[in-house]
Amino acid sequence: MTVVGPAAQRTAAWIAGCMRSFLPPGHIDALKLADRLEHRQLRQGQIIFTQGTHPDGVWMVRSGELELVAGRGQDRVVVGTLQPCGIAGDVPLLLGKPAVCTVRARTDVQSSFLSAAGFFATLDASPALTRAWLTALAHRHLRAQEAQVRTLQGSAESRAAWLLLREARDSAVTCSQGTLAAMLGMRRQTMNRVIKDFERQGLLRVGYCRLELLAVDRLRQRAQDRA
Repeated sequence: MTVVGPAAQRTAAWIAGCMRSFLPPGHIDALKLADRLEHRQLRQGQIIFTQGTHPDGVWMVRSGELELVAGRGQDRVVVGTLQPCGIAGDVPLLLGKPAVCTVRARTDVQSSFLSAAGFFATLDASPALTRAWLTALAHRHLRAQEAQVRTLQGSAESRAAWLLLREARDSAVTCSQGTLAAMLGMRRQTMNRVIKDFERQGLLRVGYCRLELLAVDRLRQRAQDRA
């Protein structure tokens, strides 16, 4: 019988929530995974792995935010962010290929880390956890496909409204307007214009590195407008 402490039990409950509740919080395999995880605190700007390298493990965001960066130097572009429950490193490990993006801490981050060896050992030992992980991975893939479609369809206003709603936490978006533009493959000037229009319409308030959403229902309506 596996005996784990209260901290591991809390972590197991958190894992189950991140896995879309496919695993019950008290499931023995969730508890075993929780017991393997290492707590890692990341400082703002700290890189956990770089584009073109093989990650040494899997990172799960507990609090704070990671950003996904493609390219280098002047060609560097932030292509996405990872919020709490976000996972980095599992895809390149499963594929046995280098990471396509650099992942670094956009803010101070509290994270859980599982070494590559521990990751594979955990999946090999638990069909239930493997199914849960694949379910979560499929959800992330669907989200990426949805984002790809949004970069190609709809007006600049509907695409921007959709992205703001997706990236918002507690009715606020902390990505820069340049980052938001890059996520949609949109020119920064276009994104700036749309944000100014939204502010004039009372849909949001612009602050320093922060967009406060004031009319979520109206933004949802704008997001549905594909014209």
